[in-house]
Amino acid sequence: MLPVHFLTIVLNGDPFIRYHLEVFRQLPFPWHWHVVEGVAELVNDTAWSVAQGGRVPQDLHRDGLSSDGTSAYLDRIAAEETGRVSVHRKPPGVFWRGKLEMVSAPLAAMTEECLLWQVDADELWTVEQITRARRMFLNSPSRTAALYLCYFFVGPSLLLDRLDSYGNHRSYEWLRTWRYRPGDAWQSHEPPRLTRPQPDGSAVDLGAANPFLHEETAAGGLVFQHFAYATREQVAFKEVYYGYDGAVRQWDALQAAGRSVGGGTLALRDFFPWVTDAATVVRAEHALVEPLARPDAEGTWGFVPPARGASTAPAVALLRDSGSAVRRRTLVPGEPPPFPTDLIQSVGVFLLDGAGAVLRASGVLRELRRALPLARITVFATPDAEAALALCPYVNQRVTLPPLKGRAPDDALVSAVRREIGEQFRGAFDLAVNPIRGEDAGFANRLMQDTGALLRLGCRVGRPVRGYYADAFLTHVAATPAGLLGALTTGEPDLAAEVWTSPAGERAAAALLAEGVPARWRCAVGLSAATGSGTLSELCRRLAARGDTVLVLVGEEAAKGAAARIAGETGTACVNAVGRLGFDGLSALLRRCDLFVGTGAPAEDIAAAARLPMVGTGPQQGDPTAEAMEGAIAAWLADHAY
Repeated sequence: MLPVHFLTIVLNGDPFIRYHLEVFRQLPFPWHWHVVEGVAELVNDTAWSVAQGGRVPQDLHRDGLSSDGTSAYLDRIAAEETGRVSVHRKPPGVFWRGKLEMVSAPLAAMTEECLLWQVDADELWTVEQITRARRMFLNSPSRTAALYLCYFFVGPSLLLDRLDSYGNHRSYEWLRTWRYRPGDAWQSHEPPRLTRPQPDGSAVDLGAANPFLHEETAAGGLVFQHFAYATREQVAFKEVYYGYDGAVRQWDALQAAGRSVGGGTLALRDFFPWVTDAATVVRAEHALVEPLARPDAEGTWGFVPPARGASTAPAVALLRDSGSAVRRRTLVPGEPPPFPTDLIQSVGVFLLDGAGAVLRASGVLRELRRALPLARITVFATPDAEAALALCPYVNQRVTLPPLKGRAPDDALVSAVRREIGEQFRGAFDLAVNPIRGEDAGFANRLMQDTGALLRLGCRVGRPVRGYYADAFLTHVAATPAGLLGALTTGEPDLAAEVWTSPAGERAAAALLAEGVPARWRCAVGLSAATGSGTLSELCRRLAARGDTVLVLVGEEAAKGAAARIAGETGTACVNAVGRLGFDGLSALLRRCDLFVGTGAPAEDIAAAARLPMVGTGPQQGDPTAEAMEGAIAAWLADHAY
């Protein structure tokens, strides 16, 4: 069933404490809200504030409880929601022994396995977000916790817009949901650490064991709104309690500057002296964020109805300039998808190793389309892959990049391509995929990050490749392309390669084959410029002598001379297609053959994708003689006779 138990510790939580209950009442599953009210002494997790002047003066509370109307509100809703809202308090005038004691207080009453969800008074979620998060946990029983991003407000209409700085440090913020079992215990509140005892006496930190990553929750639109410094009263409280000297005066200056900032940004450290990093402030409308709470002209705060609440679209803007992922998920075959796929609208696929890479990834492209039928799929590839991609039915857009194989990360052309990718495709993709574990996987992975894609999937490399530590740019890694697809679909993906053709290509192939004599078998022979009068020529003479096999000669333009010699030696048992068909016709021709022997691109790549048996030649065969190859082919034909 997996009910949700919300946990809030609060002192003077008005006005935001009044938001949550109406959201909880709309949830379509069992829930319970534990509110722990009162003053926390400046000990344990919060002892750091004493050194900078933090204190608890008498006017901050009323007999150890709130002095702003929060207590009366909590009494009322606890009476209205008997059995669903519990208020935990100390006796009058008694303080909690730090926030660790506060968050621990409700655990004794939590006697069922559930989701434990910390919701601070000023952290606002929508019904849709809570419901989706619970569904993610239901679908992934092994997940132990969830990390989130937030829109961090520093004024009624001002928020922070930079990741891995104040308000959104992915290294430790924001851990808010845990899969709780009775017996789990809090070890700290700042940062929140919920642990589970083990039979050997050790304890597992649930937040670090197997959490949903920031990128995974953001992909599901699970980015909450944190009104941490939205009101003057909040800032006045923190000035005293945490010892932030001059906080109110500086906050007032920030609000004045924010009114005239327009579409620009302000450095937060210019206003909050306790902030030392590069956090920047923007107006909410320019960040395209609709606040769930807002004051009216008289300063009275109200809440946007949940139906008009925050968009559940991924917070791509927050992750766009985030740099390498802080954590990386290793995809395990058979596990459910780690993030919702229904919100993925645009996918970028990087196949930078030529036509062969595109053909080898044909099954991946097919499975991507099946998993994301409505998504727009864009493939980045090199010029020699253009003909193959032009036939692919699963791709919406093709982007041709110059060949970059072997170039160093600081090469001028590499830098130019990266710059162009960033300018043209920044924020264009919800998901980027590199299914090829080739020599330049690190470069492809770097380009994926340059697009600002929220989720970046690739095969594990585990080592630097030409100056790039390839895995550093990924959010999800797997050992194989099939493992990558586990992030998008349940069940075993079918990665069998396929070859795409057009009616025109099929007609051209049929016309060419009509020139030859009928025979039981068609053996495609791949020729390259290096093919002379040696082993492969001798093999063709032997096969032609069988009388039941037509040779279909295919290969690059430079092999025309060799093809002409072989055709002259084998007569009517040979169809010479070298240089006579484009990629489309060549693909259709090879699909009509029974087996393939020889080498040469692109014929060899097409034959492999068409799943033609490679008989007698290939890397595993070494350098066989014509007699050995003929023997292998004869044995294969005998086994497949009918």
